[in-house]
Amino acid sequence: MINIPKFIFKLVGFSFIVWVILSTAVPQLSLKYESKEIQSNRFQTTAYPYSSLTSPSPQPITNSNVYYIIGHPDDEVMFFAPSLLELSKKKHNNRVHLICFSKGDAVDPSFGGIRSEELKRSARILGIPESSVTILEKYADGMNVQWDTVDISASLNKIIKDSQATLITFDEQGVSNHPNHISLYHGARDFYANALRRRSAQNKLYVLRTLNFWEKYSFTLLSNVELFVDLISKYFLNNLLKLNVNVSFFNQVSREKVPSIRFYSDLNMLSVSYAAMAYGHFSQMVWFRYGWLLFSRYLTYNLLIQVI
Repeated sequence: MINIPKFIFKLVGFSFIVWVILSTAVPQLSLKYESKEIQSNRFQTTAYPYSSLTSPSPQPITNSNVYYIIGHPDDEVMFFAPSLLELSKKKHNNRVHLICFSKGDAVDPSFGGIRSEELKRSARILGIPESSVTILEKYADGMNVQWDTVDISASLNKIIKDSQATLITFDEQGVSNHPNHISLYHGARDFYANALRRRSAQNKLYVLRTLNFWEKYSFTLLSNVELFVDLISKYFLNNLLKLNVNVSFFNQVSREKVPSIRFYSDLNMLSVSYAAMAYGHFSQMVWFRYGWLLFSRYLTYNLLIQVI
Protein backbone atom coordinates (compact mmCIF):
# COMPACT_ATOMS: atom_id res chain seq x y z
CA MET A 1 0.00 0.00 0.00
CA ILE A 2 1.29 3.47 -0.90
CA ASN A 3 2.31 5.54 2.12
CA ILE A 4 1.75 9.22 1.32
CA PRO A 5 3.39 11.69 3.74
CA LYS A 6 0.88 13.62 5.84
CA PHE A 7 2.36 16.97 4.85
CA ILE A 8 1.18 16.33 1.27
CA PHE A 9 -2.44 16.19 2.44
CA LYS A 10 -1.93 19.25 4.63
CA LEU A 11 -0.40 21.17 1.73
CA VAL A 12 -3.22 20.19 -0.64
CA GLY A 13 -5.84 21.09 1.97
CA PHE A 14 -4.30 24.46 2.76
CA SER A 15 -3.85 25.24 -0.94
CA PHE A 16 -7.49 24.36 -1.59
CA ILE A 17 -8.71 26.71 1.14
CA VAL A 18 -6.58 29.54 -0.26
CA TRP A 19 -7.89 28.76 -3.74
CA VAL A 20 -11.52 28.97 -2.56
CA ILE A 21 -10.80 32.41 -1.12
CA LEU A 22 -9.01 33.69 -4.23
CA SER A 23 -11.21 32.09 -6.89
CA THR A 24 -14.63 32.30 -5.26
CA ALA A 25 -14.96 34.38 -2.09
CA VAL A 26 -13.05 37.48 -3.22
CA PRO A 27 -14.53 37.67 -6.77
CA GLN A 28 -18.09 37.14 -5.52
CA LEU A 29 -17.69 39.73 -2.78
CA SER A 30 -16.22 42.15 -5.28
CA LEU A 31 -19.08 41.56 -7.71
CA LYS A 32 -21.60 42.20 -4.95
CA TYR A 33 -20.21 45.70 -4.39
CA GLU A 34 -19.58 46.48 -8.06
CA SER A 35 -22.90 45.33 -9.54
CA LYS A 36 -25.67 47.91 -9.37
CA GLU A 37 -28.17 45.19 -10.26
CA ILE A 38 -27.27 43.11 -7.20
CA GLN A 39 -27.29 46.15 -4.93
CA SER A 40 -30.71 47.27 -6.10
CA ASN A 41 -32.17 43.78 -6.67
CA ARG A 42 -33.38 45.01 -10.04
CA PHE A 43 -32.16 43.01 -13.01
CA GLN A 44 -32.18 43.86 -16.70
CA THR A 45 -31.80 40.29 -18.01
CA THR A 46 -32.70 36.75 -16.95
CA ALA A 47 -29.03 35.98 -16.20
CA TYR A 48 -27.91 36.69 -12.64
CA PRO A 49 -24.52 38.49 -12.56
CA TYR A 50 -21.71 35.97 -12.22
CA SER A 51 -18.00 36.58 -11.79
CA SER A 52 -15.53 35.24 -14.36
CA LEU A 53 -11.83 34.57 -13.94
CA THR A 54 -10.27 34.92 -17.37
CA SER A 55 -7.32 36.70 -18.88
CA PRO A 56 -7.86 38.75 -20.92
CA SER A 57 -11.04 40.00 -19.30
CA PRO A 58 -13.56 39.99 -20.80
CA GLN A 59 -12.55 36.94 -22.80
CA PRO A 60 -12.98 37.24 -26.61
CA ILE A 61 -15.05 34.12 -27.47
CA THR A 62 -18.61 35.44 -27.64
CA ASN A 63 -21.66 35.13 -29.92
CA SER A 64 -20.22 31.99 -31.46
CA ASN A 65 -20.90 28.33 -32.08
CA VAL A 66 -18.15 26.72 -30.02
CA TYR A 67 -17.11 23.19 -30.95
CA TYR A 68 -15.06 21.11 -28.52
CA ILE A 69 -13.33 18.39 -30.54
CA ILE A 70 -12.47 15.53 -28.19
CA GLY A 71 -11.23 11.98 -28.58
CA HIS A 72 -13.12 10.08 -25.88
CA PRO A 73 -16.08 10.36 -23.53
CA ASP A 74 -14.78 12.10 -20.35
CA ASP A 75 -12.23 14.31 -22.19
CA GLU A 76 -14.73 17.17 -21.93
CA VAL A 77 -14.49 17.05 -18.12
CA MET A 78 -10.97 15.83 -17.44
CA PHE A 79 -9.30 18.43 -19.65
CA PHE A 80 -11.68 21.15 -20.86
CA ALA A 81 -14.13 21.79 -18.00
CA PRO A 82 -12.91 25.28 -16.93
CA SER A 83 -13.17 26.82 -20.40
CA LEU A 84 -16.27 24.82 -21.37
CA LEU A 85 -18.21 25.99 -18.32
CA GLU A 86 -17.09 29.58 -18.76
CA LEU A 87 -17.97 29.74 -22.45
CA SER A 88 -21.38 28.21 -21.68
CA LYS A 89 -22.36 31.11 -19.44
CA LYS A 90 -25.37 32.96 -20.79
CA LYS A 91 -23.63 36.34 -20.80
CA HIS A 92 -21.23 35.18 -23.54
CA ASN A 93 -24.11 34.20 -25.87
CA ASN A 94 -22.32 31.08 -27.16
CA ARG A 95 -23.76 27.74 -28.16
CA VAL A 96 -21.39 24.99 -27.07
CA HIS A 97 -21.15 21.67 -28.94
CA LEU A 98 -19.23 18.45 -28.32
CA ILE A 99 -17.80 16.36 -31.16
CA CYS A 100 -16.40 13.09 -29.80
CA PHE A 101 -14.36 11.01 -32.25
CA SER A 102 -14.77 7.64 -30.53
CA LYS A 103 -17.10 5.73 -28.26
CA GLY A 104 -14.30 5.03 -25.79
CA ASP A 105 -14.44 1.27 -26.32
CA ALA A 106 -10.71 0.48 -26.20
CA VAL A 107 -11.17 -2.01 -23.33
CA ASP A 108 -14.05 -3.90 -24.93
CA PRO A 109 -16.65 -3.14 -27.64
CA SER A 110 -19.42 -3.55 -25.07
CA PHE A 111 -18.19 -0.38 -23.36
CA GLY A 112 -19.07 1.75 -26.39
CA GLY A 113 -22.78 2.06 -25.68
CA ILE A 114 -22.22 2.67 -21.96
CA ARG A 115 -19.66 5.40 -22.46
CA SER A 116 -21.69 7.09 -25.20
CA GLU A 117 -24.63 7.39 -22.82
CA GLU A 118 -22.30 8.62 -20.09
CA LEU A 119 -21.05 11.39 -22.36
CA LYS A 120 -24.61 12.57 -22.94
CA ARG A 121 -25.31 12.48 -19.19
CA SER A 122 -22.12 14.41 -18.47
CA ALA A 123 -23.04 16.96 -21.13
CA ARG A 124 -26.42 17.55 -19.48
CA ILE A 125 -24.70 18.19 -16.15
CA LEU A 126 -22.37 20.64 -17.87
CA GLY A 127 -25.35 22.42 -19.45
CA ILE A 128 -25.00 21.06 -22.99
CA PRO A 129 -28.17 19.58 -24.56
CA GLU A 130 -28.01 16.13 -26.14
CA SER A 131 -28.78 17.69 -29.52
CA SER A 132 -25.40 19.43 -29.35
CA VAL A 133 -23.46 16.20 -28.76
CA THR A 134 -22.09 14.26 -31.74
CA ILE A 135 -20.40 10.88 -31.30
CA LEU A 136 -18.55 9.37 -34.26
CA GLU A 137 -18.29 5.57 -34.37
CA LYS A 138 -15.86 5.01 -37.25
CA TYR A 139 -12.73 5.94 -35.29
CA ALA A 140 -11.14 3.21 -33.16
CA ASP A 141 -10.16 4.14 -29.61
CA GLY A 142 -6.67 3.08 -28.60
CA MET A 143 -3.25 4.17 -27.38
CA ASN A 144 -1.68 2.62 -30.48
CA VAL A 145 -4.10 4.11 -33.00
CA GLN A 146 -3.44 7.19 -35.10
CA TRP A 147 -6.38 8.72 -36.92
CA ASP A 148 -5.96 10.01 -40.46
CA THR A 149 -5.71 13.79 -40.76
CA VAL A 150 -7.74 13.97 -43.98
CA ASP A 151 -10.48 11.75 -42.54
CA ILE A 152 -10.79 13.94 -39.44
CA SER A 153 -10.92 17.08 -41.57
CA ALA A 154 -13.62 15.55 -43.79
CA SER A 155 -15.69 14.50 -40.76
CA LEU A 156 -15.52 18.01 -39.32
CA ASN A 157 -16.49 19.49 -42.68
CA LYS A 158 -19.67 17.38 -42.68
CA ILE A 159 -20.65 18.43 -39.16
CA ILE A 160 -19.65 22.09 -38.90
CA LYS A 161 -21.59 24.31 -41.29
CA ASP A 162 -21.65 27.56 -39.33
CA SER A 163 -20.41 30.82 -40.78
CA GLN A 164 -19.12 31.84 -37.35
CA ALA A 165 -17.50 29.03 -35.40
CA THR A 166 -14.80 28.54 -32.80
CA LEU A 167 -12.97 25.21 -32.63
CA ILE A 168 -11.26 24.02 -29.45
CA THR A 169 -9.17 20.84 -29.26
CA PHE A 170 -5.86 19.43 -28.03
CA ASP A 171 -2.45 20.81 -28.96
CA GLU A 172 0.32 18.90 -30.74
CA GLN A 173 1.29 17.10 -27.50
CA GLY A 174 -2.24 15.93 -26.75
CA VAL A 175 -2.02 16.50 -22.96
CA SER A 176 -0.33 13.12 -22.44
CA ASN A 177 1.05 12.31 -25.90
CA HIS A 178 -2.09 10.28 -26.56
CA PRO A 179 -2.05 9.51 -30.32
CA ASN A 180 -5.83 10.02 -30.63
CA HIS A 181 -5.55 13.50 -29.13
CA ILE A 182 -2.58 14.41 -31.31
CA SER A 183 -4.46 13.19 -34.39
CA LEU A 184 -7.31 15.56 -33.56
CA TYR A 185 -4.88 18.49 -33.42
CA HIS A 186 -3.62 17.78 -36.94
CA GLY A 187 -7.10 17.05 -38.30
CA ALA A 188 -8.66 20.17 -36.78
CA ARG A 189 -5.80 22.31 -38.01
CA ASP A 190 -6.19 20.92 -41.54
CA PHE A 191 -9.94 21.59 -41.49
CA TYR A 192 -9.41 25.10 -40.16
CA ALA A 193 -6.75 25.99 -42.74
CA ASN A 194 -8.44 24.47 -45.78
CA ALA A 195 -12.13 25.03 -45.08
CA LEU A 196 -13.23 26.94 -42.01
CA ARG A 197 -10.98 29.98 -42.32
CA ARG A 198 -11.99 30.40 -45.95
CA ARG A 199 -15.65 30.74 -44.94
CA SER A 200 -15.00 33.67 -42.62
CA ALA A 201 -12.04 35.42 -41.03
CA GLN A 202 -14.03 35.45 -37.78
CA ASN A 203 -13.70 31.68 -37.41
CA LYS A 204 -11.05 30.70 -34.87
CA LEU A 205 -9.13 27.62 -33.75
CA TYR A 206 -7.81 27.26 -30.19
CA VAL A 207 -5.79 24.42 -28.72
CA LEU A 208 -5.42 23.39 -25.08
CA ARG A 209 -1.87 23.93 -23.87
CA THR A 210 -0.24 20.74 -22.60
CA LEU A 211 1.14 21.24 -19.09
CA ASN A 212 4.35 19.62 -17.94
CA PHE A 213 4.21 16.91 -15.27
CA TRP A 214 4.70 19.15 -12.23
CA GLU A 215 2.19 21.74 -13.36
CA LYS A 216 -0.31 19.09 -14.47
CA TYR A 217 -0.50 17.67 -10.95
CA SER A 218 -0.16 20.92 -9.00
CA PHE A 219 -3.96 21.18 -8.52
CA THR A 220 -4.48 24.70 -7.11
CA LEU A 221 -0.91 25.57 -6.03
CA LEU A 222 0.15 27.48 -9.14
CA SER A 223 -3.31 28.89 -9.75
CA ASN A 224 -3.16 30.46 -6.29
CA VAL A 225 -0.02 32.37 -7.21
CA GLU A 226 -1.43 33.52 -10.54
CA LEU A 227 -4.79 34.52 -9.06
CA PHE A 228 -3.10 36.40 -6.23
CA VAL A 229 -0.94 38.37 -8.67
CA ASP A 230 -3.97 39.08 -10.86
CA LEU A 231 -5.95 40.37 -7.86
CA ILE A 232 -3.08 42.57 -6.71
CA SER A 233 -2.74 43.87 -10.25
CA LYS A 234 -6.46 44.58 -10.60
CA TYR A 235 -7.17 46.24 -7.26
CA PHE A 236 -3.86 47.83 -6.31
CA LEU A 237 -1.03 48.08 -8.84
CA ASN A 238 -3.19 48.86 -11.83
CA ASN A 239 -5.02 51.63 -9.97
CA LEU A 240 -2.05 53.13 -8.15
CA LEU A 241 0.83 52.61 -10.52
CA LYS A 242 -1.03 52.00 -13.79
CA LEU A 243 0.77 48.70 -14.29
CA ASN A 244 -0.51 45.58 -16.01
CA VAL A 245 0.99 42.50 -14.37
CA ASN A 246 0.60 39.12 -16.06
CA VAL A 247 2.18 35.97 -14.67
CA SER A 248 2.32 32.60 -16.43
CA PHE A 249 4.34 29.66 -15.11
CA PHE A 250 6.11 26.83 -16.90
CA ASN A 251 5.20 27.83 -20.45
CA GLN A 252 6.52 30.14 -23.12
CA VAL A 253 3.21 31.60 -24.22
CA SER A 254 3.64 34.96 -22.50
CA ARG A 255 7.18 35.29 -23.83
CA GLU A 256 6.18 34.32 -27.37
CA LYS A 257 3.29 36.83 -27.45
CA VAL A 258 0.95 34.19 -28.86
CA PRO A 259 -2.78 35.10 -28.56
CA SER A 260 -4.11 33.07 -25.65
CA ILE A 261 -6.87 32.93 -23.04
CA ARG A 262 -6.52 31.77 -19.44
CA PHE A 263 -9.61 30.28 -17.78
CA TYR A 264 -9.90 29.62 -14.05
CA SER A 265 -12.73 27.72 -12.37
CA ASP A 266 -14.24 28.78 -9.08
CA LEU A 267 -15.70 26.46 -6.44
CA ASN A 268 -19.10 26.35 -8.14
CA MET A 269 -17.60 25.37 -11.49
CA LEU A 270 -15.34 22.77 -9.88
CA SER A 271 -18.37 21.24 -8.15
CA VAL A 272 -20.09 20.86 -11.52
CA SER A 273 -16.94 19.26 -12.96
CA TYR A 274 -16.80 16.74 -10.13
CA ALA A 275 -20.48 15.88 -10.65
CA ALA A 276 -20.05 15.47 -14.41
CA MET A 277 -17.09 13.13 -13.92
CA ALA A 278 -18.12 11.14 -10.85
CA TYR A 279 -21.81 10.77 -11.74
CA GLY A 280 -21.76 11.29 -15.50
CA HIS A 281 -18.82 8.96 -16.21
CA PHE A 282 -19.37 6.45 -13.41
CA SER A 283 -17.77 3.56 -15.34
CA GLN A 284 -14.48 5.47 -15.39
CA MET A 285 -14.31 6.09 -11.64
CA VAL A 286 -11.62 3.52 -10.86
CA TRP A 287 -9.29 4.17 -7.91
CA PHE A 288 -6.65 6.22 -9.75
CA ARG A 289 -9.29 8.52 -11.22
CA TYR A 290 -9.90 9.94 -7.75
CA GLY A 291 -6.23 10.89 -7.66
CA TRP A 292 -6.75 12.79 -10.90
CA LEU A 293 -9.72 14.63 -9.43
CA LEU A 294 -7.62 15.54 -6.40
CA PHE A 295 -4.40 16.66 -8.08
CA SER A 296 -5.09 17.60 -11.72
CA ARG A 297 -4.78 21.28 -12.58
CA TYR A 298 -6.89 20.80 -15.72
CA LEU A 299 -10.02 20.76 -13.53
CA THR A 300 -9.42 24.33 -12.39
CA TYR A 301 -7.33 25.86 -15.19
CA ASN A 302 -7.25 25.94 -19.00
CA LEU A 303 -4.81 27.80 -21.22
CA LEU A 304 -6.15 28.04 -24.77
CA ILE A 305 -3.73 29.08 -27.51
CA GLN A 306 -5.07 30.58 -30.72
CA VAL A 307 -3.77 28.96 -33.90
CA ILE A 308 -2.91 31.67 -36.40
